[in-house]
Amino acid sequence: MNWTNALAVFGAVTGAAGFGWQIWSHRLTGGRVEVLSTRQKHDGRWWVRTDVSNVGRLDVTIVGYSIWRDIPGHRIRRALWRLRAVQRLGWKRARRTELIFNPAVTFYAPMRFEHDGVSVELPFVLKAGAMVSLPLMGMEVPNRIGRQLRVSLHLGTGRIIRADVQEADALEPLRIDLDEFTGQWSLHIGPPTDH
Repeated sequence: MNWTNALAVFGAVTGAAGFGWQIWSHRLTGGRVEVLSTRQKHDGRWWVRTDVSNVGRLDVTIVGYSIWRDIPGHRIRRALWRLRAVQRLGWKRARRTELIFNPAVTFYAPMRFEHDGVSVELPFVLKAGAMVSLPLMGMEVPNRIGRQLRVSLHLGTGRIIRADVQEADALEPLRIDLDEFTGQWSLHIGPPTDH
């Protein structure tokens, strides 16, 4: 291998690496949304609370919000449906369509929904670094093993963010204690205890 080929290979590798870094940094500098959704059973209904955080550098617009009961084992059916939808509707519309099962609650812009004084009007602009708690939603879901509640957020860019709804008591508080004599920190799971 001569110097010309070596420089050409070096240029190709660094060019590809630079291009990859540009794509990755563009993805990181845009709006990025994280969703934490919890549920709690009360009076025979599941009450779902969803917190949305924009951890990116750009604002995002929320145009839709759905809660539904997912049925395990339907991933292949969902994939086949999406392939048929691409053929019928085109890639862009099929990508922006969410397949959900009943029971389901769905909100799309323009609309306003509220519960106990907390209200959100869609479309909702979530500023960079901000967080919003969506109003509490109640659903009657049969208690069967293998049924999972899920939420999805539809963004103005066409992206759909999906998340599983966790049990509210699965998220235990963390307690950090400082030993006054040694200056060392210790981490504990659970509520504080009186000594």
